[in-house]
Amino acid sequence: LAQDQPRESSARIPLLWSCLEGWPCFGAMAAQRTELVAPGAVNQSKAAQSSEAKKEKSSSWSMFRILFVLAIGVGLAMVKSGFVISFTPGDEDVTNFSKLYGGVKGNDQHSAYDADVARSFYNLANEFYEYGWGDSFHFGFRRKTEPHSVSIRNSQNFIAQKLMVGDMANVLDIGCGIGGPMRGVVRATGANVTGLTINPYQIKRGREITSELSPWMQARCHFSLQDYLKVEGLPEDHYDGAFYMESSLHCENRTQTFKEAFRLLKPGARLVAMEYLTLPGWDPKNAEHQELMRQHLHGNGAAKTPSIEEDLAMVRAAGFEIIEHFDYMDLGNDIYGEENWPWWADLQPHMPDPRRLLLPAHPYVRWMQPTILGALAKIGLLPENVPKTASVMNEGADGLSGLGRVGALTPQYYIGARKPLK
Repeated sequence: LAQDQPRESSARIPLLWSCLEGWPCFGAMAAQRTELVAPGAVNQSKAAQSSEAKKEKSSSWSMFRILFVLAIGVGLAMVKSGFVISFTPGDEDVTNFSKLYGGVKGNDQHSAYDADVARSFYNLANEFYEYGWGDSFHFGFRRKTEPHSVSIRNSQNFIAQKLMVGDMANVLDIGCGIGGPMRGVVRATGANVTGLTINPYQIKRGREITSELSPWMQARCHFSLQDYLKVEGLPEDHYDGAFYMESSLHCENRTQTFKEAFRLLKPGARLVAMEYLTLPGWDPKNAEHQELMRQHLHGNGAAKTPSIEEDLAMVRAAGFEIIEHFDYMDLGNDIYGEENWPWWADLQPHMPDPRRLLLPAHPYVRWMQPTILGALAKIGLLPENVPKTASVMNEGADGLSGLGRVGALTPQYYIGARKPLK
């Protein structure tokens, strides 16, 4: 737009913002804009600020306007790229999905079967996740000057290291999504990985992505439609390793899925689980924590989140020996120190830096998406389900990253375990 109509776009941006600024959905952004632009301007009687401070504020506001225009571009790109063509497999309805969480407060468990909830959730979320986050639906840490891809690679390489497997070793990716972590582990180890998922669309999309890779990669990446609470048709005592990349968050009784992994692994094989768990900072009596948790569970299709000790007990109850365990996200601080960019930071308000910017996930972009997509839906360019789902995705992003910000939850508590030899 800026290249095609430079004069018109420069004149329209302030006018467009002034029209939208009063809309309810922009209230939080307007408040954030005020905070970013003039955090020290409450006392009007103070002396005029330095020219350097004024330049910084002007830069902040200019960046905010740029992000606003980019958010519109993201919305239009969703339409142009065919984003909505395969958006809701099986005509999944977001309103019906949200009803499953109607009575959930704080860290309560929904009443539906966990696998059914996960299947429905990813029918809604797959396209949003891939568009905004990439083909690997998980978190990580990195240096604050590094791109998002580094955090993804860090986590996948960590799993590959802890599995201790080699070329063509048989490995399970339990809850594989569209195969991003699987492909990362294959690149790092050469293992022959079978990914299990409850969602048929994820298998279709995962195979599409893998089909564009080399024959070497294709020979080592496989998908199987499975309920990881009751796996069928796979050989017992067969696999050299198994891993969960943040995938057990969708079931309350994790012992059940860990037992399935135990049954399928060879004696002596390793289990690597990157787990969503509450941390000591979680306070179930804190109103803010409760609301953030409610948002997270609904917006991420999650089950009740266990504590560290509860999860360790579930791993042991499945029959495993625990070798080691710790919060993987703490390693970011150990490795990078003050330069660490924590796992939740991309989803919380922050000053954009081109070196690390994950544009579709930035709050100032994604907060605007439901309104922009809603306008496109009203004129028939998108199904009405799309903006409603964008709101649910935002709820999940705000709740989860908020829990990370207050130190109440981690998405990657590492548990390294082994199936006993006898």
